Amino acid sequence: MRDETRTGPEYSLQFAERGGFLHVDVSCGVDSQPVRIAYWKALVAEAHARGLRRMLVLDRMKENPATPQQLAEMAMIFRDEAGNFDRIAVIERRPELLSAVEHGEILTRDLGINLRIFVDPAEAERWLRYGSPDD
Repeated sequence: MRDETRTGPEYSLQFAERGGFLHVDVSCGVDSQPVRIAYWKALVAEAHARGLRRMLVLDRMKENPATPQQLAEMAMIFRDEAGNFDRIAVIERRPELLSAVEHGEILTRDLGINLRIFVDPAEAERWLRYGSPDD
């Protein structure tokens, strides 16, 4: 299917299908909770429209990572999507923010959403394609 760019009021999403998963490059000028919620809703809608159950998200949005409370809010908003996705990999390119965003991984996995945070894109892609023994 087609590669495509979509923009929201404060973000830009570049979509591409790669090997049976949706690859999304997210960027924006404002890193806020309403923007995060809006772009994640757009990601989920696009994956549904393309019939894809795996997604790789390259997140370039992190001026300030989401707080634990904001991550909990996001997890609750998307908890009903657990059955619609096999795996979601999020690439956090700034290792110094990894501990902050890993909290989101824990929350989503507790709700049955198979989401993992990665620093290495190749490792994320491998996990999307083949999974791991604990999936």
